[in-house]
Amino acid sequence: MSEYSLIHFNVVRPLGDFSVETTESRYFFEQLGQLVGQAKAHDGLLWHRHGLRSSDQRTLEFYDIVSLKTCGENNPHIFTLAGWRDVNALHSFAYRQQSHIESMKRLRHWVDRTEGPTMVMWWAPKHQRISADMAWEKLCKLRADGPTAEAFSLLSRFIQPAGAPE
Repeated sequence: MSEYSLIHFNVVRPLGDFSVETTESRYFFEQLGQLVGQAKAHDGLLWHRHGLRSSDQRTLEFYDIVSLKTCGENNPHIFTLAGWRDVNALHSFAYRQQSHIESMKRLRHWVDRTEGPTMVMWWAPKHQRISADMAWEKLCKLRADGPTAEAFSLLSRFIQPAGAPE
């Protein structure tokens, strides 16, 4: 049994007007509930957390979204932070789960991609507590330095630390 888990942090910042009333937001949050249920049932998912990061860099919880009415660069980053057994488990959920694929296709026009990579991964000791701020730092590291063993992407993976099964 591995002493490490693959940590995955994914962020999206919506384009245009953002509030719980917009069509895309309603669709996103409806789909999120279903996808969370499917993710919980996936045997490769160890834990997960969802939230928002405001434009002033505060980590918000989903109940904070009700009062948000923002636009463009002031929109929050919506994030998923999760621990996975390994890369194959993450890949099988994110890129093989039909409802997840359909949701990503449906909302691709809604996501700002001008900031660089929107997903980062790294290996962490299985029982290490991972904060949203720590994950954000990893994403910034990937954006600034490119892929390293400390922060990488699905396209440029790094192997698990010594002693961890592949």
